[in-house]
Amino acid sequence: MNDLDGYLDGLASTEVVERQSQYGPNALPQTRHRLIRLILRQFSGIFNLLLLAASAVTFALGEVIDGAFILFFVFLGTALNVYQEYKSNAAADKLKSYFVRSITVRRDGKDQEVPVVEIVPGDILNLESGDIVPADAIIRRAHNLLVDETTFTGESIPVSKQAADSSTQEADEEHRLLQGVVIVRGNALALVTATGNKTRFAAIAKTASEVQAESELTKGIDRISTFILRITIITLLFIVLANVLIEGKSTDIPQLLIFAIALAVSVIPEALPLVLTFSLSRGALQLAKRDVIVKRLSSVQDLGSVNLLCTDKTGTITENRLVHQGDYMNPDSRFHPLLLARLAAHGLKERSPEPFDRATDEALTPEQRKELEAFKILQEEAFDPALRSNGAIVSLKDGSQLHIRRGSPEYFFDQGLVNRDLLGSWLEEEENHGRRVLGVSYDDGSGPRFAGFISFVDNLKDTTIETINLARELNVAITIITGDALKVAEAVGREAGLVSSSEEVMQAADFLALPIQEQHKRIGKIRVFARTTPEQKLQLIGQLKEQYTVGFLGEGINDAPALKAAHVSMVVQSAADVARETADIVLVKNDLRVIVDGIRLGRETHANTLKYIRATLVSNFGNFYAVAIGSLFITFLPMLPKQLLLLNLLSDFPMMAIAFDRVSAKEVSRAQSYDFRSLYIIFVTLGLVSTVFDFIYFALFYRISPEVLQTNWFIASVITELLLMVSIRSMLPIEKAGWPAPIVVLISALAFVITLALPLIPQTAALFEFTMPTLDHLALIMGLAVLYLIATEVVKRPIARFLNKDQ
Repeated sequence: MNDLDGYLDGLASTEVVERQSQYGPNALPQTRHRLIRLILRQFSGIFNLLLLAASAVTFALGEVIDGAFILFFVFLGTALNVYQEYKSNAAADKLKSYFVRSITVRRDGKDQEVPVVEIVPGDILNLESGDIVPADAIIRRAHNLLVDETTFTGESIPVSKQAADSSTQEADEEHRLLQGVVIVRGNALALVTATGNKTRFAAIAKTASEVQAESELTKGIDRISTFILRITIITLLFIVLANVLIEGKSTDIPQLLIFAIALAVSVIPEALPLVLTFSLSRGALQLAKRDVIVKRLSSVQDLGSVNLLCTDKTGTITENRLVHQGDYMNPDSRFHPLLLARLAAHGLKERSPEPFDRATDEALTPEQRKELEAFKILQEEAFDPALRSNGAIVSLKDGSQLHIRRGSPEYFFDQGLVNRDLLGSWLEEEENHGRRVLGVSYDDGSGPRFAGFISFVDNLKDTTIETINLARELNVAITIITGDALKVAEAVGREAGLVSSSEEVMQAADFLALPIQEQHKRIGKIRVFARTTPEQKLQLIGQLKEQYTVGFLGEGINDAPALKAAHVSMVVQSAADVARETADIVLVKNDLRVIVDGIRLGRETHANTLKYIRATLVSNFGNFYAVAIGSLFITFLPMLPKQLLLLNLLSDFPMMAIAFDRVSAKEVSRAQSYDFRSLYIIFVTLGLVSTVFDFIYFALFYRISPEVLQTNWFIASVITELLLMVSIRSMLPIEKAGWPAPIVVLISALAFVITLALPLIPQTAALFEFTMPTLDHLALIMGLAVLYLIATEVVKRPIARFLNKDQ
């Protein structure tokens, strides 16, 4: 640019138009076609694609009703997912209040309010207390300027900024303002150097977009789908070849292929998308009641797998509000240090008072406020970053004057106003408790005199300790990752009950300087990382993900890459735009308790989903193997394709209700994940029990007639699947598992009635080619079903003990 020459009259209107055309709007690129992207994402996993293929095959078999049912399941689940996520994203969009809509800009030699999106490089920003910097800029003039860079650094204490030399085109951090920084005190004229996607903010947003984190739910479902597909294809190939070898030239190849395809379709748990959607939507609605917006529906279940929660301390663990804690008063001082500190507080006149100023004012007693009336402020002295102090000159009623100085303890030690050895132990004690200390001196004409120290603390939230205890009950570890100082962060960790030893606290830079083997060994034992930069946050999250399922709560622009990298990302309502766009979950209230409750809900959701997967794998595959192998011993199909599909659909309806089932405390006491080893053990053992009983039914009825076998086996299969669901909904003994939710009982009873009614009603019996069962056959079916439930319970108990011991 050719205008970085120090002139502060601003751009001419004609130049503004040219630059707007050259640089474009001062905004990040908007996500296009969001709705289409949401829809396409529903089919990013293989499961829905598998169901669509199954539906196509079913239609090809001429089973229009069954094919329509599968399509109905797919598109209903997809529609509910899209609706929920689109609605949540729309709600999150309404929270976009981080950037002001207009800002004061100097153009054509005069100040004017301009929409933020119209700012261009070369504009002169006229910034005051409370403003949010809308673009990257170099400070040209500054008066008593103090800014909050929490969104970039994570440091909660404001920092001072100075004006750069008028000829400087590239300034260091002391003279630079970044988009998103808040002006806490003072005012400034700043020259815009970068807008839109050229700002530091945009660079971080780009980094965040390049970091990809796949949903744990999606990975789990895809793995299950792949398993089902492989085992089904292998088994069917064996069955088709065996039938051809046994029957020889008389094999009805077309009919055999139709049967094999129908058998494959019957194995697919087509209700799984609906069960997931119902479970996740239920969890999202419950979170919404707690003022939590779920942007990515699968993140509800992913919350259940979280066993490490990473968070900043400010505003989450603590209240993000400094309060007066105590003081040390010099016995020789004429004035209380708190009173003098209040007189040196300039920021109370501003829209966003500096934390120390506000805390000092709030700490005054009524007597001190009355005493304050005896003073008149004559002159304010801006914060001096070199001396780390600011001051004020005040007059008393008797006409005398005081020169007050307020600053860090180091200033008073360096000036020789107080002996470090004398107060070193007091200061160390304050620092060990995470308190921030200000010193105060005054000069009444006889030379500067030390008045004392004042300490401030950012207290824990009332709910913090209770929440951390609840997290422990859920076996969720909490790690603080903060930009704050080591001593302050350690004190907060100890007070919250997260830290019991100094070995559990480290500066991020010191940790990352360790050998990589040592980092992997120690990272799970560190409860507080201090002085953490944005790049270090991303590195730490990456390492933690190797050992844990990580949930990360952030709010600043600097948090965006780490949010994108975490398994589950959460932000507060006031978070920066890029952080909110990146996050899966938005908290309207900054409360750690809400997250812990969300983890519990996620585990309940996962537990119910796992119930369905266990039940459908055991029952479907048990029946699948029995029917497939049974076909080798008879010259007719043991169950017609339409009957197989009806069986699968009918048994799935009550299983869908499992999404609303009750969950025991034991099931939510540990992180939920797709433990495929346990799932396969349950599938093989209980599936074998199911297959044995299917063979018993087959042996009892196959000699009578094809219609009797097909009808009775259909009825038995539905009833045994309903009973299996009652047993396998918990790995606890059935008498300790508690009653299922009323809706599960109701829909199961309805499925039972429909199963018995289908062969008894002439129209449905003819449609599905059933024959009316005899009372003796029904009694035999029921009796064997009860025996099946008992056998399942007997086999389930040692499996549960083995799996619990293994875990």
